[in-house]
Amino acid sequence: MRITDSAIISDFLTSITRSKSRINRLNTQLANQKRILKVSDDPTGASSLLRLNEDMDRVAAYKSNVVDGQNMLKMTADSLGKVSDLIGEVKKILTGAVSTGDQSLLGKLADQVDQFLSMGMEIANTQFDRKYIFAGTQTTNPPFVRTGNPTQVSYTGDARSIQYQVGDGVSQVVNVSGAAAFGSTGFVDLTGVLDKNAALNTVVSQSVQITDGLGAVHSVVMNMRKTDANTWSISAAMPPGATDANLSGGTATVTFDPVTGAMKDIVRGAALVLSPTGVTPAQTAPPINLLYSATGVTEGTTPPFGAATLAGSQRNVSLFNKMMEISTSLRNGEKPKAEDMALLSVMQDVVMREESKAGAYAANLKTANDFLITQNDHLLDLYSAKQDIDLAEVGIRLKQEQLMLDAALSAAANLIPKSLMDFLK
Repeated sequence: MRITDSAIISDFLTSITRSKSRINRLNTQLANQKRILKVSDDPTGASSLLRLNEDMDRVAAYKSNVVDGQNMLKMTADSLGKVSDLIGEVKKILTGAVSTGDQSLLGKLADQVDQFLSMGMEIANTQFDRKYIFAGTQTTNPPFVRTGNPTQVSYTGDARSIQYQVGDGVSQVVNVSGAAAFGSTGFVDLTGVLDKNAALNTVVSQSVQITDGLGAVHSVVMNMRKTDANTWSISAAMPPGATDANLSGGTATVTFDPVTGAMKDIVRGAALVLSPTGVTPAQTAPPINLLYSATGVTEGTTPPFGAATLAGSQRNVSLFNKMMEISTSLRNGEKPKAEDMALLSVMQDVVMREESKAGAYAANLKTANDFLITQNDHLLDLYSAKQDIDLAEVGIRLKQEQLMLDAALSAAANLIPKSLMDFLK
């Protein structure tokens, strides 16, 4: 078969073009340090790279959530720590008010309580990233405001949790609601008449309705058991079969005056803590912390005192309203009562518990962040294995292509026929 000069030249030019294209591609790979420059280079590899990019973007979003959550929880824990210290200062004021013999000093102590009240409300209305951190999910408005006449501090937020996604199918609570930290304390006010002549270990029981922070009502059985002459112990239990809440603490001993039958003394143990159960933290109300008040209970021997009766009701008292109540009492010349100090101690315990909870949430985020860092490193390794070039290998291939091109050009100089112009020189 006769091979024409034009065919030789055409094949040569095609080969040269392909060689230059390979050289250009190798040069571009070296410049970008990427193996796959377009999908057609490696369709399967390109598809894998796209999936890896999506995975790394998702991990980056999770890490951003972790950082935001950590910063929010740090501010939350710091704020709760300050409120705990503030309650400690108010307790010192109460101790001084009880021991002072100067009635005129009570008004000055009330001024100090008012200052701590203002500081506490300012802390409780702290913002992070233009969001009120103690407002639950109602983050756009201050959660604690003074309203009404007489003035009371109202909570405008809710008890729900804010959750950030920090992994595939993994979320973490990043807030402590003001309802949990500053509004989940109060009293169970017991009233009734106990039989003075009842035998030892006689138990008088009554179901009391306790409403949690989300408005759910829980039945709790209050028991008063006679342990000695004129002495009864108080305890609480969930009704048989109840699964809507768990109880802890809630013990006290009440002593009655043997002559008048009036309550003489109450020695409280740990506060009664009712913890509602729920599917997720966002659906579960914060624990309610209650002290017993038995000033309405008496002990008698004659009708109508012979028949034992017992009733009870819940009375919630928020931290800031309690401080307002203490201030008003001091201005009226009234010294603090033992139950004021007891309730403040419970309130301080609650604030410290929520501070600890914020710390636990932050620790969970640190664990999540460590995992995300490891996951991102693995993804980068996979991406590098599929996309990064071997500089030495590409350099050798480039040198080979250049040598081959030079050889091809040199050979072509001898193979391609000379033109008429070459003979006219």
